[in-house]
Amino acid sequence: MDYLLDTNIWLRGALYIQTLPREVREILENPGLSLGLSIYSLWEAAKKHQKGKLPLPMDLSAWIKESLPQNVHLLPLTPEIIVESTRLPDFPVNDPGDELIVATARVHKLTLLTTDTKLKGYRHARIHYFTPVLEK
Repeated sequence: MDYLLDTNIWLRGALYIQTLPREVREILENPGLSLGLSIYSLWEAAKKHQKGKLPLPMDLSAWIKESLPQNVHLLPLTPEIIVESTRLPDFPVNDPGDELIVATARVHKLTLLTTDTKLKGYRHARIHYFTPVLEK
């Protein structure tokens, strides 16, 4: 695997691809790259949808299946990831979801693609931060 998508990258890629810089769109659209996605991101998207913060063009179950291209591999939460999430040095975010996603990247030795400015300078994981493109 080459990269781990954070929840925001995955959602933007599936719903608002035009808000991603060209470099990130090329990564997502490259069938030769193997991308990871934490199973936690599916739960996070489902909760956002449940709360009305993520409108979808179809039923949630169908949308999840549609939003996962063949080169995106779901990564489970494992005991190693759970433990790693509690041992992240100097973690800049007080969010258990971010801890799980960063721990997943560390355990699998993946570069995390993210728009989270709080993770931008986190030096204890490989982070590729980008600024989203503003919609016109």
